[in-house]
Amino acid sequence: MEEKLTKLFTSDDNLQAEMIINTLKENGIPALKEDLGNAGLMNLYGGNSKYGENIYVAEGNYAKAKEILSNMGLL
Repeated sequence: MEEKLTKLFTSDDNLQAEMIINTLKENGIPALKEDLGNAGLMNLYGGNSKYGENIYVAEGNYAKAKEILSNMGLL
């Protein structure tokens, strides 16, 4: 059975989103991001977007992921 994804955080840009996702993965928490607005296009052409990215984790990893974000100074 698949676990439901929960929105964890909305990053300011693609660079911050990648940093968060990498830190979560280093702590054994898979995560994925969703582009906001034209972020995907801007990331492709400009290397980074100012539109932001939503970051999602499985419900079972949500509490630990929030703790990691807090330790990163993002919450």
